[in-house]
Amino acid sequence: MPLFPHRKFNYGQRGFTLVELVTVIVLLSLTSIGLVKFIAGSAEAYREVNRRNEIAQIGRFAIERVSRELRNALPGSIRIRNDCIEFVPVQAASIYSRLPIVGLNAPADDFTAINFSLSGSITRAAVYPLTSADVYSNNQHVLPIEFSSATVSGGAVTFDFSLPAQQFAEASPGQRIYFIDQPVSFCVLASGVGARLFRYDNYGYSDIQASPPSGGELLAEFIQLLDEDPVEPFIYFAGTLQRSGIVYLDFRFLARGTNNEWVRFNHSVSLRGSP
Repeated sequence: MPLFPHRKFNYGQRGFTLVELVTVIVLLSLTSIGLVKFIAGSAEAYREVNRRNEIAQIGRFAIERVSRELRNALPGSIRIRNDCIEFVPVQAASIYSRLPIVGLNAPADDFTAINFSLSGSITRAAVYPLTSADVYSNNQHVLPIEFSSATVSGGAVTFDFSLPAQQFAEASPGQRIYFIDQPVSFCVLASGVGARLFRYDNYGYSDIQASPPSGGELLAEFIQLLDEDPVEPFIYFAGTLQRSGIVYLDFRFLARGTNNEWVRFNHSVSLRGSP
């Protein structure tokens, strides 16, 4: 009688051989290696997409910020020096109805323009500025005014000059007058790996362009200023009778953590028309 009558034994059953175990281990190893490479490739692709998205976002922000402000630049106020572009933003524009002009009217303490919406900080009035010298060299195309003393009567607004007995250098063919504040500059400055884009304001007027002015707000980093030949981030084409002035922006951003992966952003900005 069997020792364990309720158990059945299969004496033909056997386990895995060493060869089979090694084969399974090798197959599992190869599969694991393939999976690791696949996951690593996917992770690298994800990092690359993130890098490019980061560059695209930085580039779009920089181009849009500079373009938006340049589109509001006073005609004739653009000047470029040492990878810095300077201009004077227009706070408001109108048509003058009474204006002292050299050779046409006697000097006066005030002038009158058609009423317009007053906002922001206005420190100067500009009439018919054609070149940067007309804007920055104190030759009577731009004169300081007392914004706080402006008086509105009916459809007209009267401004006092900051100094008595003033005259503008010449009349505007369209009687246009621009109300402006302080100059603004954007500069691309070399610094370590790549260059950086800064914005400057509230530094005052000067005959000679400061490049860069003092202070500055950092807007973007990792900009390339050398691509076989030096890169000019700002190029200005003065306006003609047929077209407005144009500023050409050329920003080339290096991907963070790389040495040779970069994206180029170029954009043309049309400026205000004839003064």
